[in-house]
Amino acid sequence: MGSGNVRRANGSRRTNAVKRLRAMARPCHICGLPIGYSLRPGSPESFECDELVPVSFGGSPYDLDNLAAAHRCCNNWRSNRSAGYAHAVAAGVIATEAPRNPQEFVAAAKRAEKKGFAALGAGKVETTTAW
Repeated sequence: MGSGNVRRANGSRRTNAVKRLRAMARPCHICGLPIGYSLRPGSPESFECDELVPVSFGGSPYDLDNLAAAHRCCNNWRSNRSAGYAHAVAAGVIATEAPRNPQEFVAAAKRAEKKGFAALGAGKVETTTAW
């Protein structure tokens, strides 16, 4: 297998999957807040396509069952952490801090991680894309 970007290996397939995900206009699967679908790509609150099982761990960049909508800042925070871990942190942050926007969520998630909060509940969370 080559070292190229697998998301670009079949560009039209990825583009179509991202278009379908964008058309669903779902909230961020990480923080649960609405996404600014009309925002310019690269803005912290803009839409990004996130792989539930990261490509670096064998997840498909094309399969809609592995793709979810996320804010750019939430997706950057999550990186290649498991969806279960991210959702465990999110549940704690939302319950204790009720962030008003994605950037507040990410700041709170980072604080929770520093306190070691997420490690306590990360293994106990079920993940799903059946919203």
